[in-house]
Amino acid sequence: MSTNIIPEKVINWDTFNEIVSMDEDSPDFSKNLVIQYFDQAATTFDQIQQELDGKCELEQLASLGHFLRGSSAALGLQRIAWACERIQNLGRKREGSVAGQTVPDSHYAALVRENLNHARNEFQAAKAELSTFYNSEL
Repeated sequence: MSTNIIPEKVINWDTFNEIVSMDEDSPDFSKNLVIQYFDQAATTFDQIQQELDGKCELEQLASLGHFLRGSSAALGLQRIAWACERIQNLGRKREGSVAGQTVPDSHYAALVRENLNHARNEFQAAKAELSTFYNSEL
């Protein structure tokens, strides 16, 4: 996955269909996995928000971004994964500044906040697409 360009599609269907293929052995496996992911993502978004509103430790924000990026990518939810990768990189100060410039942590936190909002929007888009896919509200 490119680290700078947001993917065109919300879901990488090739990746997601690999998960769906497991339904042959266990009906509703993929749907249950998606529901668990949605719960996990909502909790992680809340944890990121709490960190932003509290101590605002960049390394903790990076860790939470990394965690959600991995599970999002594993399901093919590539736009959520992209936004979470931004959170991870901003928390590690790998993006968001010009070389040679010193910027305060609050600058990175503001960018994390923007990317959290972006991730939440992509979450809603993925939820809508997968609800259509499963023909039920997830």
